[in-house]
Amino acid sequence: MDRIKTFKKIMEKSETNLVSILTNHYQITGTVFDCEECNKDGFINLTNASLCTVNEIYETRCEDFSENRYDWIHINIDKIVAFSFLKD
Repeated sequence: MDRIKTFKKIMEKSETNLVSILTNHYQITGTVFDCEECNKDGFINLTNASLCTVNEIYETRCEDFSENRYDWIHINIDKIVAFSFLKD
């Protein structure tokens, strides 16, 4: 199973589309936007996303102080190190 399908399957089982994603340098938190017609191959699409560097998030939540907010962001699935679906 490819990474995108695995990601979507875990999202369905989690019963939420709010996710926190870690790359080697960033934490990105947002709402997964799943749209077959507008998805780019190999990318996860998030709306209402906050982004901060991994160094900034030590002992705090990124969205509590981040000024880097995006209405829409694409994240390359190959750059994701870890992710967790969040309950509201």
